Amino acid sequence: MPSIAELKIIASLKSGRYRQKYDQFVVEGRKSVIELFHSSFDVKDIYCTQAFADAHDLPFIPTIIRDEEYNKISQMDTPPGILAVAKIRQYGLGDLNLKEGITLALDGISDPGNLGTMLRTADWFGVKQIVLSKDCCDFYNLKCLSATMGSFTRVLPVYTELQEVLEKHHSAGFFMDGENIEESDLKGPVIMVIGNESRGIREETAKRIGRRIAIPGAGNAESLNAAVAAGIGLFEAWKQNR
Repeated sequence: MPSIAELKIIASLKSGRYRQKYDQFVVEGRKSVIELFHSSFDVKDIYCTQAFADAHDLPFIPTIIRDEEYNKISQMDTPPGILAVAKIRQYGLGDLNLKEGITLALDGISDPGNLGTMLRTADWFGVKQIVLSKDCCDFYNLKCLSATMGSFTRVLPVYTELQEVLEKHHSAGFFMDGENIEESDLKGPVIMVIGNESRGIREETAKRIGRRIAIPGAGNAESLNAAVAAGIGLFEAWKQNR
């Protein structure tokens, strides 16, 4: 059984500050926990309630805790009954391979749900690495991890200065005045850049992007959701590179 001190540490991982302090993060929900268990992440422990363990056939032996204990450490409004604690992975530019395939680059993405959806979409199209500006939201935020539906275990995130990466590699970014994406050359290796949900790609980043592309539409909406734009862009790049 975990001690009161251990439970307090797990509860504190809701905050990015304490995730950094303890170098650990939490995932909740059966699918995310199982994906994490089968990955190469260093899983510290898996906790669940007795009711959850009785109701599910699990591929591991979890630590059973009381419902009231679980509710105290859960980060969800409706606690699912199972969570895992794992060690955060730290990556740098040296871990990237930008000489082949598609890389997704994110400039100032602030919504963890959007980030998680983009990670899941990237995984669907076989994109293995994501480059994020340093002011993007935290990859290990639970809302982000939950939105990935386990894809976070297969996508490598690197936080860095985007400008340094874009200056040296073929890139394409989304702009309202860009050329039709269907007529753009997105053959790899290519870095596809998605901007902030409300501001788009910032000026200093835009200066270093090789190709300005746009998604044509027929309605009156001001813009597309960032995650939707990423999905359309990744699909077109995947078509051209398959």
